[in-house]
Amino acid sequence: MITNKILLAVLTIVITAFYFFWNPSEITFSPICPFKQITGYYCPGCGGQRAFHQILHGNFVEAFHNNFLIFIFLPFLVLKIKDEFNNTTFSAFYLLIKNLIWIFFSFILCFTIARNLPFYPFNLLIHSK
Repeated sequence: MITNKILLAVLTIVITAFYFFWNPSEITFSPICPFKQITGYYCPGCGGQRAFHQILHGNFVEAFHNNFLIFIFLPFLVLKIKDEFNNTTFSAFYLLIKNLIWIFFSFILCFTIARNLPFYPFNLLIHSK
């Protein structure tokens, strides 16, 4: 159990450091969205890597322009990581997920459809380059 916590801590630190030091907009080995590659449409996560990089540098407005879903996703991720470290199985994270899961998925579906509409104001949801 301790090794899982150590692995989680190391992965969290390494991934965070990676996105702090390397801007996904400027590196060529950054993962490419397979959904966008195949369909030509933006998925709900497109721009998320850039948004995370901008948050780490305190550029919240730019992060919002890249993908505002990260402001919804990150608190859930932080709660989940906290639960993993505290060995809690029934916490605020699970209560939130249980009660909000369908609202959350409906919102993501609507966001995905809206960000692919090619006219104002929906084209503002497409991440900046």
